Amino acid sequence: MVFELNQEQKEAAEALEKPLIIVAGAGTGKTRTLTARLAAMADKGPAGRRLLALTFTNKAAKEMAERIMRIKPGFNPGRDFHGHFIGTFHSLCAKILRRESRLAGRTANFAIFDDHDSFALIKRIVKNTPGKKPEAGKTPAAMRDKISRFKNGMEEKIDLTAEKIFKKYEDGLMASNAFDFDDLILKTVELFRKNPDVLKIYQKKFSHILVDEYQDINAVQYELIKLLVGGAGKLSAVGDAEQTIYTWRGSDIGIFLNFKNDWPDSSVKYLTENYRSTKNIIRAAGALIKNNDQRLYEEGKDLWTKNSEGEPIKIFEAQDDDSEAEWIAEQIQRSGVKGQNEGGTAILYRTNAQSRAIEQALITSQIPYRIFGGLKFYERKEIKDIVASLRFAMNRKDSVSLERLEKAFRKSVFLSLKEALEGVEKLEPAEIIRIFIEKTDYLNYIKMNFENPEERAENIAELMRFAGEKKDLVSFLEEIALVGATDEPSKKNESKKSAGVNLMTIHLAKGLEFGRVFVVGVSEGILPHTRSYGIASAMEEERRLMYVAVTRAKRELFLSFYDIPSRFLGELPEEVLTFINAPEEKNYFSEFDEERYITLD
Repeated sequence: MVFELNQEQKEAAEALEKPLIIVAGAGTGKTRTLTARLAAMADKGPAGRRLLALTFTNKAAKEMAERIMRIKPGFNPGRDFHGHFIGTFHSLCAKILRRESRLAGRTANFAIFDDHDSFALIKRIVKNTPGKKPEAGKTPAAMRDKISRFKNGMEEKIDLTAEKIFKKYEDGLMASNAFDFDDLILKTVELFRKNPDVLKIYQKKFSHILVDEYQDINAVQYELIKLLVGGAGKLSAVGDAEQTIYTWRGSDIGIFLNFKNDWPDSSVKYLTENYRSTKNIIRAAGALIKNNDQRLYEEGKDLWTKNSEGEPIKIFEAQDDDSEAEWIAEQIQRSGVKGQNEGGTAILYRTNAQSRAIEQALITSQIPYRIFGGLKFYERKEIKDIVASLRFAMNRKDSVSLERLEKAFRKSVFLSLKEALEGVEKLEPAEIIRIFIEKTDYLNYIKMNFENPEERAENIAELMRFAGEKKDLVSFLEEIALVGATDEPSKKNESKKSAGVNLMTIHLAKGLEFGRVFVVGVSEGILPHTRSYGIASAMEEERRLMYVAVTRAKRELFLSFYDIPSRFLGELPEEVLTFINAPEEKNYFSEFDEERYITLD
């Protein structure tokens, strides 16, 4: 074996080719082990043997292919089906559908609609459907969500209204000789079910199937795997139930936990040595996650590390999100953007709306940063629309803002808004925003026209909260303008890995690691989110989200909160914590009241 593996990794890589699940804890060398297993199988197999490795991202597939080709230059990672295949579920299914396009009701040159294309088609169908204006739950965004949930096996059926839209949507895809992204796996599964002779061809093509991030698969992906594996049991799966954080998009932790029930002759291998984090961080993560019941766990299989004890985990209590952000900026300034922390700095948050305060503080402190996988707060469409209305209210000669508003809304709405903004410049900024939202019916507007209305509504709520602290429109807009102007130089650095600080949601941070990590808003109602209250499985997922955030840190970890501290802080062992402007009594962090956060619509 060319790879240097520890004993656990070696056992997992060289285990017999019967069904195998590798439970790979955070930072335990999962990709290295899976790649080593691929290499070992390729070495032992007969000529013409084909392996299939399925991943969730092109990045993961590329990394795996590059690693194995470094030690086995002749390994063909599969641009076609003449060799091994390493790729995503969707890329595999796209190739199958092109080869079997006639059976799938398309020609081989079919188009693949992305989310934007799909949403545009649904929006056109809803708009052309006779009847009154769509109610809540029947907007294009809601219809797109229902159809996607149905195609990903999250719902067995859809309601009557959605069913009618769905029929027209499917007809539209057929007429366009197209599949949407969700179709790629679903239509492949349907093709195999209807054509068992075709399924047998693909079952014979691959002598063994390896699946990465098995904890993230949904019901349709699970069905595809079972069909391809057949009765031969030629399956290896790698994953970590502790990092299942995507149930909202169909991931089913039960599939991971029931692996041994699905394949009774299977074996389980554990990877428990963490190479990433300090002992203090690993102890905190272990103490946190043991409070979950949904785990594939055996006694003595806790995550551990040979790394140093490291710094204590720092807990900071802030007055609000702005003072929290200012404290973080101060910490980064004090030790430098990179400081002594190999791997850089990340600031992680539960929702995108939380980035507003952080961005403002970093820009004020002249700390370069980049938003990972998203737009900066003041560059988001809904924020720019509102700011345009504020600017026009203050300055009636602002033709740029006027043009933006005119393009955003139909003529009658625009004229009504323009009239309503006449003479309001003396009002408080929050009151002008309320006028804008009321006159444009903006919350309904985003529901009708955009795929992620809830996230946009959260951004608007954050801007409203911030505006509520300001009494004067001129100074409020000046503050926003100076943020944008000061931010401009940092854009040059955004593409450089070494540039500044990385801002991202915890969901996007999964799979990444950083020398120093700040987790903000570790407060009741934020992390855990109010939506998880009263639902045991949802609360466990919030705890897994916290676990993922904690295990991103290599050497330094900062947790900050305001209002009521998160219950998760009370689950961390006191001996690994140090408190900054926060009470040291552990039971203080356990005092929360869900009723305070549960509101009625």
